[in-house]
Amino acid sequence: MSRSSLVNSPNPALLGQLIWCPVPSFESYSELVNGELMRVVATRDLPLYSMMGHQLGWSLEPGPYEVSPPRKLGSLCLGVCVALGGNVEDALPAAAAIELVQNFCDIHDDIQSGRIERGGRDTVWWKWGPAQAINSGDGMHALARMALLGMKERGFGPEIVFEAIRVLDRGSLDTCEGRFIELESQERLDMSSEAYLNMASLKTGSLYSCAAEFGAIVAAASPDRRKLLLEWGANLGVALQISDDFRQISDALSDDGVPSDDLMNKRKLYPVVWAFEEATPQQRRQLGDYYFKRVLDPSDARNLAFLVDDIGGTGQAQSQVEAQLESASDNLAAAIGDAGSMDILDQFAHYIVEFRP
Repeated sequence: MSRSSLVNSPNPALLGQLIWCPVPSFESYSELVNGELMRVVATRDLPLYSMMGHQLGWSLEPGPYEVSPPRKLGSLCLGVCVALGGNVEDALPAAAAIELVQNFCDIHDDIQSGRIERGGRDTVWWKWGPAQAINSGDGMHALARMALLGMKERGFGPEIVFEAIRVLDRGSLDTCEGRFIELESQERLDMSSEAYLNMASLKTGSLYSCAAEFGAIVAAASPDRRKLLLEWGANLGVALQISDDFRQISDALSDDGVPSDDLMNKRKLYPVVWAFEEATPQQRRQLGDYYFKRVLDPSDARNLAFLVDDIGGTGQAQSQVEAQLESASDNLAAAIGDAGSMDILDQFAHYIVEFRP
């Protein structure tokens, strides 16, 4: 990874454009967040940080960078801040922090799931081994907290910095609780739809709540607005997780589709959880036959997907995504007074949920 080109990150010209641009794009915000992440991570020389760079989607070789993945959480943080009248530059430390926590979680999730590829490249544990991957993930969590200390350089007092760290730690703990519940349910057949939604709100919703609340903190929003945006983020995170579950079932149903690692590992996807609840006794026995197997092969996963679809699980997943997005829009409308800003954030939300890397 060439470090000499990182000195000027984030791009000052882009930053100037966004400060004055009335309708900034998600991609522009994502580029700003990526520049801040490079400043935090890629300017460090130990190979540990090259592992982090690999996780973040950067090339490890000198020369042009690969196209980085969209920085969804960080961009949302910047968007909320600007919508509430805040300065986009002031929100960059918080945007970088939430992205680092997301990638800390992803590294550990890849190890737990045995996933060997993410975003078209080897996962960190597959490339460097589980021990160094754990070390790299933990380092990203520590860097996230350190990134928030950069708020002091932008004029924020110790009370605001402490509050931002508290919000980050609460979000990190909540997502760990959600991942615990998900892993615990993997070999069980009694998870309800309600329990799934609670798990998804913790696992994924907590990070989107954190991103939205960061934007509100930087913009000095009122407690009532912060609460509404926190709920908006939770709705958005749940919608994103169920949307991903839906796509995994849909992929397995297609003629040329390859069953996902999650489906093969018997992870409780929302359409499957709902199908268990609504199945006839005969259908429930058929579902149980797959989940009592020690290992699923691709044909098992495809047959499971067809059974879940026949019961109505994929249709219910689509309905649940729509319901979560509707609740999100209601919370956003109550939190953001300006119709133009609300529309931009609503577009961001739909982009995040519908985007497929």
